[in-house]
Amino acid sequence: MPQNADRSDRHPLDAWVLNTLPRAVRYAQSLLMNSSDADDLVHDCYCRLLQKSSRYDLARDGTKLLYRSITNACIDRARKVQRTVSIHRGDDDESTDHMMIDTKSETPAAIVARRELNDAIGLALAGLPVEQRAALELKSMGYSLAEIAQAIEVSESNAGVLVHRARRAVADQLKRAFDEESA
Repeated sequence: MPQNADRSDRHPLDAWVLNTLPRAVRYAQSLLMNSSDADDLVHDCYCRLLQKSSRYDLARDGTKLLYRSITNACIDRARKVQRTVSIHRGDDDESTDHMMIDTKSETPAAIVARRELNDAIGLALAGLPVEQRAALELKSMGYSLAEIAQAIEVSESNAGVLVHRARRAVADQLKRAFDEESA
């Protein structure tokens, strides 16, 4: 009988994990630029949160705690490991081409242009400090500055500065990349 009680208690947590997992993994991938590292990191974050589920109301606050945990883990990892980014994309590498785009109606030139833009954006994002990349990613996911500030543990005004600087740096990098290309 106690096992059934445990299963019914865990059911909301299972639903929470299943509901938040895809976005959490994509968020970690955007910060780490590596899907296997992101999977491992998100798994570890879930494990830590679920171990403390008696202290937290994960149904209510779990998503905020999860994103904060992922952000902090990514920042810690970035401080420990110096990253290098390859400008060469192999056939087995993941890309941002998974977006819902009707490629049948695209011309070959449009496909190449889209890939070049995706690559340039990826390089620009990879060049950002993790805190700026996290703030920009959360903003693009629709989070408010207050929620971003809470997730990355900064003030709300600092979160706004991080988003602004990240946008500016990406725009400057894209401008430089495409100005060099057209020259």
